[in-house]
Amino acid sequence: MTIREDEKELNMDKNMDWIYRTVPMDPDLEKTLEAVEKALGFKLFVWQKTYIEHGYFRQYGATTAEILRELLNVSEAPLDYTRKPSSRMQSIYREELRKIKEKLDAAGIYTRPVFFTKRDKETYFKENPREWARR
Repeated sequence: MTIREDEKELNMDKNMDWIYRTVPMDPDLEKTLEAVEKALGFKLFVWQKTYIEHGYFRQYGATTAEILRELLNVSEAPLDYTRKPSSRMQSIYREELRKIKEKLDAAGIYTRPVFFTKRDKETYFKENPREWARR
C-alpha cells in the first residue's frame, strides 16, 4: 500500500478540511485574515484563527493525546473510572476515552485496562489475581 492509499484509507483529506475550516467570526476580521493568508502565502489553521479572535483555542488534539498517553502506558495500574464523574468535562473525557479504547482494542493494539463499572473491576481482578496483590 502506498502512502497516498494510506491517506485515503484514513480519510486524511477530510481531516485537512477540518484543519483549515472557517470559523464563525466577525466579518471584518474574516476579511482581514483572508488578506493575511494571501500575503503570507499559506492558510491559517482553525486554532490559529480562533486564538486570534478569542485569545484561546480548543479542538487542537490535546484531549486525544492525553487519552492516548494514558491508554498506551500499559505498565501502569489500570485506570479506575468506577466513581461517578464530578463534572461534565470529566464525563466527556471518559466517553472519549472509551471510544478510543474500543477502536484501539478492535485494531489489536494493547491498551491499559480501564474500569468503567464495578463489574469491570471485579472481573479484571478475578482474572488477574497477581494484580490484586500488587495493589
